[in-house]
Amino acid sequence: MGSALYYPRVIPEALSKKFKITIVDQRGFAKRLGTDVEKESSYDLDLLLSDFSFFQKQLEIPPCLVLGHSGHGYMALAYAKKYPELVKQLLLVATGPSHGAPLQERESYFETMASVERKEKHQRLQYKFQRQIQREPEGLEDFFNLYCVSQDALGFYNLSIDSTLLWEGVKTNKLAFDHLFGKLFVEIKVEDYLSAIKCPITIVLGKYDFQVAPHYTWDPILQSFPGVKKFVIEECGHLPFYERPKEFLFVIP
Repeated sequence: MGSALYYPRVIPEALSKKFKITIVDQRGFAKRLGTDVEKESSYDLDLLLSDFSFFQKQLEIPPCLVLGHSGHGYMALAYAKKYPELVKQLLLVATGPSHGAPLQERESYFETMASVERKEKHQRLQYKFQRQIQREPEGLEDFFNLYCVSQDALGFYNLSIDSTLLWEGVKTNKLAFDHLFGKLFVEIKVEDYLSAIKCPITIVLGKYDFQVAPHYTWDPILQSFPGVKKFVIEECGHLPFYERPKEFLFVIP
């Protein structure tokens, strides 16, 4: 679940050889062609889930492993709860407990864990991003893409990585992300989903992922769900399957 343009660029060959992978755009990544007025209700979570269900049935994909990366992990959780007959296993990758209170912990985690070089690169990228915003007072056309690039020092363990080309051509709808990631996923209660889902659940996190809540913020929640498996990959950021494909393949179902 996510961008059908972005994710093929970060899925390694080792993963594509082991699995038959189908990537489905969520509405926030699709260019709007209609003339109707864009509203928050256009991006209600239930509508996104029905989109995913439609594609799974249309493509005749049997019950399968569903992977949600980052904020799309919440979509995967909700999908497994609403359509249990379509989900065989659930894999959450680089997803924090929510975009609310647990996310606040990442600042102190970054301050403690990040090297001087990482902090300096993050400052440079933030300065560059602010300059880009100032040059376009009417609003950056590719705001989300440029924002993601500005987070490279938070998301990649390897500081030499520049994600600019990974985001090239990706279209996003700001209202969709403001509604889903800025509201719904701030307030989401993952416990309500974990308690309702019967299929096996695995969570894979990068130790040096500073884009979402730190890996340990899951621990108080998972004490109530001992069946959920959690793995933390060393020397890894926000994209475990991209930066550490061998380790990722070792821990996934």
